[in-house]
Amino acid sequence: MNNKKFVPAAVLAGAVFAALMTPSANAVTQPEGPSAKVAAAPASAQDVERASLKCSSPSGAATNYSWGTGSSDSTTVYFNNHCSHKMDALLHFEAGGGQKTTRCMTTNGGTQGKKRFTVTRYHLKKITKGC
Repeated sequence: MNNKKFVPAAVLAGAVFAALMTPSANAVTQPEGPSAKVAAAPASAQDVERASLKCSSPSGAATNYSWGTGSSDSTTVYFNNHCSHKMDALLHFEAGGGQKTTRCMTTNGGTQGKKRFTVTRYHLKKITKGC
């Protein structure tokens, strides 16, 4: 014999809704309204740098780059080429002692992706046009 009680779906849904809408002791509430400000996310262990190089065509377009600045033996450069042509970029790496080296990165027009560069003890400082 079944000893379970039948609970109508509407009652069950109301109980679930009430439980979800009740703030718990661990809940973080945000202010409401047009002047509400959201707290900034905590700083990550790895900040992000960005660079942008203008295209020759179409007018106003650019190739955008970003990379992490954390300590590592490799750097992954993310790109989004909005140009209608290939774009050559010169990556400038620098070591703690002031030593410098460069690498060339070519991306096809209208593409996006990432490329990993292994340059031990060097950090990517900037990206300039051309190779």
